[in-house]
Amino acid sequence: MRKKLAVLAGVCVLGLCAGCGQQADGAAQDRGQEQEISEADVSEAENDGEGDQSGDGVLSDEAGGMADEAGAAEKEADSGDAQSADDGGQPGLESGEPSPSVNEEKGLEIPENGRRLTEEELAEYTEWIQEFSNYGFLLSDWKSPEQIDLYQVFYSSAGVGRPGTEEEKQAHLARWNYAEIETDFGAIDKAAVDALLLEKVGFTYDELVEKGSEGMKDWYYAETDSFCSESGDTNYCLFGCTDGVMNADGTAVTLQFDGDDWVRTCEVKVSVESGHRRFLGNHIVEGWIRDTETFSETHTEERGDCLINAAVFENLNMDADTSAVENTYVLGDWGKITKEALQGVWYYHPKDVGDSEEYDVVLQFDGDKAVVYYPAVEFYGDTYYEWDVVDRSSRGLCPELAIYWRGTKEGELAWYILGISEERDYFWCNGEVFYKQ
Repeated sequence: MRKKLAVLAGVCVLGLCAGCGQQADGAAQDRGQEQEISEADVSEAENDGEGDQSGDGVLSDEAGGMADEAGAAEKEADSGDAQSADDGGQPGLESGEPSPSVNEEKGLEIPENGRRLTEEELAEYTEWIQEFSNYGFLLSDWKSPEQIDLYQVFYSSAGVGRPGTEEEKQAHLARWNYAEIETDFGAIDKAAVDALLLEKVGFTYDELVEKGSEGMKDWYYAETDSFCSESGDTNYCLFGCTDGVMNADGTAVTLQFDGDDWVRTCEVKVSVESGHRRFLGNHIVEGWIRDTETFSETHTEERGDCLINAAVFENLNMDADTSAVENTYVLGDWGKITKEALQGVWYYHPKDVGDSEEYDVVLQFDGDKAVVYYPAVEFYGDTYYEWDVVDRSSRGLCPELAIYWRGTKEGELAWYILGISEERDYFWCNGEVFYKQ
């Protein structure tokens, strides 16, 4: 069964280890974009978690992430054949006539006295948007710059990142109560963030915050004046420019880009003056980031062979009072966390991703058999797995719920459980609560 590693609401990049920790605002933003990985890629990653006394697992919210640019660049190169520009060269914006094959039915309206872009120009914009400094501006819906999701813009470092220093690593570990860095770690100097934002949208970081932007407060460290995060390139989206129109004086274009399911189609307004391009706005027309109904319909169909009773999804029970443990590091009686106590069906949905069903997690335990429904990483509840509750108390660690989805006891899908209620109507990790169904 092919797996995907998704990064919104609970996916990190070291192995397949499910999260028991909700990171604050910024980390939650990072969970949203998908990158396919092969079974071989997954098997190379080790599932550690032993140093994680907070119970945070590896499919927990990412601690943000500036991408490994070398790896991301390799991915971009691998994708080049599918979306490359014309080998014959890239004419300038004023060259050529629109080709009959330009996709006019896409619906971009030509401005008065303006024109439609040529095939060569569309190829040039495809090449431009695939740069790491540009594609992140298409991963949120915004009409004015302060609405841009800056976490998405700089998640893969936007081409201006650097390796984090030891001081920055220690500050990161202390902030998130982590025992060690589990993935690639990177930093971006605030000066570099300011320079890129000035170039791309005409404002510095502080100016955007003053205008109402949420900024990247979870990544910012005042002592080093930098933004730091554990990294990944999982939000990279290979966009292709499928249509475009230019105004009469050639100073502004509206472009249509097609990406993946997360941002399937978007329309981007760009100013073009003296050869310099600046983003003016991005409207996501279609994609799971906007259309949760489409996502729900798709995954309801994929749930067809699910071993979990459909009534669970239609009549979810979340009546238990879990206020004492939600979003709080609370330790329960670890001795009560047993296989017997976990028998039955459990449901979790991260509150910070809205209504999207992509991040629903349903776990069913029947004796020694486990079923996992977790569409964000393509578990659809159609397979039985062996599972266990691993006692780690001798090391001062909470129990591990381990699901051996590979058929071995290596690289398990795991949650680190901090406690279970007296009535056994919910159990909790760090910020994640599973309700008994």
